[in-house]
Amino acid sequence: MTTGPARRPHGGRAVLAAAAAVLAGLLPVLSACGKHPDEGDAGSASAASAAGAPPQAGGSAASPGASGSPAAGAQPAPAGSQGSGASAVPAEAENRREVVLFFQRGDDDTLGPEKRMILPGTTVIDQGKQVVAELIAGPRTKGLLPTIPERTTVLGLYLDKSGTAYLDLSDEFVSDRQEGSSEELATVFSVVDSLTYNLPEIKRVRFLVGGEERETLQSHLDLRRAWLKDMSIVRMDDAR
Repeated sequence: MTTGPARRPHGGRAVLAAAAAVLAGLLPVLSACGKHPDEGDAGSASAASAAGAPPQAGGSAASPGASGSPAAGAQPAPAGSQGSGASAVPAEAENRREVVLFFQRGDDDTLGPEKRMILPGTTVIDQGKQVVAELIAGPRTKGLLPTIPERTTVLGLYLDKSGTAYLDLSDEFVSDRQEGSSEELATVFSVVDSLTYNLPEIKRVRFLVGGEERETLQSHLDLRRAWLKDMSIVRMDDAR
């Protein structure tokens, strides 16, 4: 049996197969070219957001804090920093305490009370100095007279364990005052009663002038002794 030459495949089938392969490779390219420009921007913005990078201008990613939450790392506002419509009361004003000072009355030889506000201070000494300073400043109530010359300054105040306070005043306490036994009496008990009435830790008061003891204030009352509280010369019926 005579054999002829082998059959070759039809050329048409080979061409079709090659064309199909080319089309399969071109489809992804054609699909990408046909996308709307906005779709590409959104995709890039999403990818950037997922990677932690800030989105490009015009991207669709939401800005931090847009939902009402504070941005990461932002410091919260201090408590009470937002205004409530009411003016704040200074802490200093809230911490003041009331004391009663005693000044000489203008119509007789007794002492009259006057209320005053001072800072509580950290010690009895601090408060005692404020009480004496307010006495030096003089009365604010009509009908009351000053008992300590206004140029007087407090040089020191000391308190021992027995409750005796040593009040050291400047020379003006003596040199700037008027002479007279009634005035001296009003001065001494204005100080003694104001300190002992408001500060129970102080039981009695001794006076020093310029850091030294003095025999008398102005030849009448003895300043070498410790003076006790005497409320019998005080009229408390109209404390103001």
